[in-house]
Amino acid sequence: MRRFWVTVALLVLPAAIRGQERNLGGRQPLGVRILLTSYSLAGDTTTLGYAVENSRSGGEDFSALLVAMPAPVIRMPKPVRLDWVTQPRYRRQAISAWVLVEDELLHPGQTSPELQLVARGLPDLVRYWAVPDLVANPPVYDDEASRDYYFTYSDTGTTVGIVPVPPGATTAALTARLRAFLGRACGDLGWITQEGVCQSLDVKLQQAQDALAAEQGTAARAALAAFANELDAQHGPQPGKHVNAAAHALLSLNAAYLLARS
Repeated sequence: MRRFWVTVALLVLPAAIRGQERNLGGRQPLGVRILLTSYSLAGDTTTLGYAVENSRSGGEDFSALLVAMPAPVIRMPKPVRLDWVTQPRYRRQAISAWVLVEDELLHPGQTSPELQLVARGLPDLVRYWAVPDLVANPPVYDDEASRDYYFTYSDTGTTVGIVPVPPGATTAALTARLRAFLGRACGDLGWITQEGVCQSLDVKLQQAQDALAAEQGTAARAALAAFANELDAQHGPQPGKHVNAAAHALLSLNAAYLLARS
C-alpha cells in the first residue's frame, strides 16, 4: 500500500525538487530497451504497443514509462499484467505515462507486458523517459528549487510516438519527411543495420520525390510501394534481416499513409 500512495503522489503532485546524487549502493542506474511490440494505422489513427525491457544487469528496478505524445490520445488500454496507472497527459504536458503502483516492480532482466496507446496522428520520433524506483533510492532534494525528478533520474532516449498529421502537408512534403526518418533510422539511431539496405531504400524515396516533382503520380506511387515492400522483406526475427521493429513501425506506417492518400 505504501508504494501505491508514493507513486500516485509522484504522478499527480507539482514538482518542487532539485535532485542530488543518489546512493545506489554500488548498483548501476536503470538501463532499458524500449521495444515496439505492435503497430498499425487506420486512416489517420495510429496504434502503438511498447514493451520495456529492464536490460541492465545489476541495475535498478523500473517503475514508470513516459513517452512524448503530441497527438490527441484516444485510449490507453490497461496492461494485462501487473498493476498500472495510465495517464494520457503527464502534468498537463503532451506526454503519456504508464506507472506501476504495486511493490512488485520490473527487475533487471524482466520485460513489461505490452503498453498500448491509440492516438490520432502519424508515427514520428519522440523522446521517452524510463523511471527507476525512486522509493527504494530517493534523491536528496532542496525545496527551494523545482525540477521533476521523474525526468532527472530517468533512462531516456528516442522511440516512436505519434504526432498530429501536419496541417496542409502535401504528398511531396510528407515524402521528404519520410526520407528524413530513413536517414535517422540508418544514421544515429542505428535501427537499420546494413548500409546497402539503407541505400536501396533511399533510392526508392528519391525516385518517388523525382516523380512527384515531375507530376508523375503513378510512378511516385510505384516507388513508394517498392519502398514499403523492401521494408517488409528486410524486417523480421530471422537471421539476415536488417530493419528492426522501431524502424519498420516508423517507416512502413508513414509509407502506408502516403499510399492511401495518393
